[in-house]
Amino acid sequence: MPDKKLDEVHEETIGAPPADVWGFMVDPAALSAWFGADAWLDPEIGGGVLFRFADGSIRRGTVLEVERSRRLMWRWREQRGVGFGLALGEPTRVTIELDPVDDGTRVRITESPLVEARGAA
Repeated sequence: MPDKKLDEVHEETIGAPPADVWGFMVDPAALSAWFGADAWLDPEIGGGVLFRFADGSIRRGTVLEVERSRRLMWRWREQRGVGFGLALGEPTRVTIELDPVDDGTRVRITESPLVEARGAA
Protein backbone atom coordinates (compact mmCIF):
# COMPACT_ATOMS: atom_id res chain seq x y z
CA MET A 1 0.00 0.00 0.00
CA PRO A 2 1.52 3.39 -0.97
CA ASP A 3 2.32 5.92 1.72
CA LYS A 4 -0.52 8.35 2.28
CA LYS A 5 0.56 11.99 2.10
CA LEU A 6 -0.18 13.99 5.21
CA ASP A 7 -1.35 17.56 5.52
CA GLU A 8 1.36 20.20 5.59
CA VAL A 9 0.53 22.95 8.10
CA HIS A 10 2.20 26.32 8.70
CA GLU A 11 0.99 28.67 11.42
CA GLU A 12 2.10 32.11 12.54
CA THR A 13 0.70 35.17 14.26
CA ILE A 14 0.76 38.49 12.44
CA GLY A 15 0.42 41.70 14.44
CA ALA A 16 -2.50 43.08 12.44
CA PRO A 17 -6.29 42.59 12.42
CA PRO A 18 -7.78 39.93 10.10
CA ALA A 19 -9.10 42.52 7.60
CA ASP A 20 -5.57 43.88 7.09
CA VAL A 21 -4.09 40.38 6.73
CA TRP A 22 -6.83 39.54 4.21
CA GLY A 23 -5.91 42.60 2.16
CA PHE A 24 -2.30 41.43 2.18
CA MET A 25 -3.31 37.91 1.07
CA VAL A 26 -5.26 39.06 -1.97
CA ASP A 27 -2.76 41.73 -3.12
CA PRO A 28 -0.54 40.15 -5.84
CA ALA A 29 2.64 41.97 -4.76
CA ALA A 30 2.22 41.10 -1.08
CA LEU A 31 1.14 37.52 -1.87
CA SER A 32 4.21 37.11 -4.09
CA ALA A 33 6.53 38.28 -1.31
CA TRP A 34 4.83 36.03 1.24
CA PHE A 35 5.04 32.86 -0.88
CA GLY A 36 8.39 33.65 -2.55
CA ALA A 37 6.83 33.35 -6.00
CA ASP A 38 5.24 35.48 -8.70
CA ALA A 39 1.70 34.98 -7.39
CA TRP A 40 -1.76 36.03 -8.46
CA LEU A 41 -5.25 34.92 -7.52
CA ASP A 42 -8.80 36.11 -8.08
CA PRO A 43 -10.41 35.91 -4.60
CA GLU A 44 -13.83 34.83 -5.92
CA ILE A 45 -15.25 31.30 -6.02
CA GLY A 46 -14.16 29.87 -9.37
CA GLY A 47 -11.41 32.48 -9.70
CA GLY A 48 -7.99 31.57 -11.04
CA VAL A 49 -4.81 30.91 -9.05
CA LEU A 50 -1.33 31.15 -10.59
CA PHE A 51 2.04 30.92 -8.83
CA ARG A 52 5.39 30.92 -10.67
CA PHE A 53 8.34 29.82 -8.53
CA ALA A 54 12.03 30.64 -8.99
CA ASP A 55 12.82 26.99 -9.82
CA GLY A 56 10.66 27.28 -12.95
CA SER A 57 7.70 25.35 -11.57
CA ILE A 58 4.20 26.72 -11.95
CA ARG A 59 1.13 25.95 -9.88
CA ARG A 60 -2.29 26.67 -11.33
CA GLY A 61 -5.64 26.23 -9.73
CA THR A 62 -9.11 27.44 -8.86
CA VAL A 63 -10.53 29.21 -5.80
CA LEU A 64 -13.02 26.96 -3.99
CA GLU A 65 -14.11 29.00 -0.93
CA VAL A 66 -14.01 32.64 0.09
CA GLU A 67 -15.01 33.99 3.50
CA ARG A 68 -13.63 37.51 3.46
CA SER A 69 -11.20 38.18 6.33
CA ARG A 70 -11.66 34.58 7.61
CA ARG A 71 -10.92 31.82 5.10
CA LEU A 72 -9.65 31.28 1.58
CA MET A 73 -9.35 27.88 -0.11
CA TRP A 74 -8.12 26.80 -3.50
CA ARG A 75 -7.09 23.64 -5.31
CA TRP A 76 -3.99 23.58 -7.47
CA ARG A 77 -1.38 21.35 -9.03
CA GLU A 78 2.21 21.77 -10.10
CA GLN A 79 3.06 21.96 -13.80
CA ARG A 80 6.60 21.48 -15.10
CA GLY A 81 7.65 21.71 -18.73
CA VAL A 82 5.50 22.38 -21.78
CA GLY A 83 3.95 20.50 -24.67
CA PHE A 84 4.89 16.81 -24.80
CA GLY A 85 7.31 17.41 -21.90
CA LEU A 86 4.54 18.65 -19.59
CA ALA A 87 4.48 16.88 -16.22
CA LEU A 88 1.62 17.42 -13.77
CA GLY A 89 1.93 17.00 -10.01
CA GLU A 90 -0.75 15.60 -7.75
CA PRO A 91 -3.57 18.06 -7.01
CA THR A 92 -3.74 19.52 -3.51
CA ARG A 93 -6.01 21.87 -1.60
CA VAL A 94 -4.66 24.95 0.17
CA THR A 95 -6.70 26.48 3.01
CA ILE A 96 -5.74 29.75 4.68
CA GLU A 97 -7.63 30.49 7.89
CA LEU A 98 -7.47 33.79 9.76
CA ASP A 99 -8.37 33.82 13.45
CA PRO A 100 -8.30 36.99 15.57
CA VAL A 101 -6.10 36.68 18.66
CA ASP A 102 -5.08 39.18 21.35
CA ASP A 103 -1.91 40.27 19.53
CA GLY A 104 -3.24 40.22 15.94
CA THR A 105 -4.24 37.37 13.64
CA ARG A 106 -3.28 33.72 13.74
CA VAL A 107 -2.74 32.57 10.15
CA ARG A 108 -2.97 28.85 9.52
CA ILE A 109 -2.06 27.54 6.06
CA THR A 110 -2.88 23.89 5.39
CA GLU A 111 -2.05 22.04 2.18
CA SER A 112 -3.83 18.70 1.86
CA PRO A 113 -3.88 16.03 -0.84
CA LEU A 114 -7.10 15.95 -2.81
CA VAL A 115 -8.80 12.61 -2.31
CA GLU A 116 -10.80 11.48 -5.32
CA ALA A 117 -13.62 8.99 -5.05
CA ARG A 118 -12.78 5.46 -6.15
CA GLY A 119 -13.88 4.75 -9.66
CA ALA A 120 -13.88 8.43 -10.63
CA ALA A 121 -12.66 9.10 -14.15
